[in-house]
Amino acid sequence: MHPGFERHFQRVIQLEGGFSLHRNPTEEADTYAGIYRKAFPKWHGWEYIDRGEIPPTELVRKHYYEQFYRHLEGIKNERIRFIIFEFAVNAGLKKAIKIAQVVVGVVPDGVLGPKTLGALNSYSEELFIAHYSLARIKHYLDIVNRDPKRYGVYLRGWLNRVFEGISV
Repeated sequence: MHPGFERHFQRVIQLEGGFSLHRNPTEEADTYAGIYRKAFPKWHGWEYIDRGEIPPTELVRKHYYEQFYRHLEGIKNERIRFIIFEFAVNAGLKKAIKIAQVVVGVVPDGVLGPKTLGALNSYSEELFIAHYSLARIKHYLDIVNRDPKRYGVYLRGWLNRVFEGISV
């Protein structure tokens, strides 16, 4: 695993509320440690939860690494890698990459290929974080504006995540 992963994993787990099982009022399935069952129904941790047991931390760690972080390892700047990783956990890897692509001025296809990596790796850290954070805020506001009754309850938490990501 990439040397920066463990620290980033611990930070994201903290933002996700730790190793807890819950169901948000607008969701159709449970979430454990930030892993939404509907999005990841084949995650092996659900077998433990269905038996009334706590999944091993290593299963959660492996999920975060395999589903999100390993795809971002070509990003040289640690802060840029973290902010995209953190958003990917919340909004999905493809969405997180598309927004990063818009920020750096490449075709937003959701694929972290050589052109996107080149653009990310040559982009100013401070400018990227500022522009990416604003794009995230717009993303969240768009969701809430589409259905305020359903998603308005999440806005404060989503915005807090954006500002937490800036402080890395």
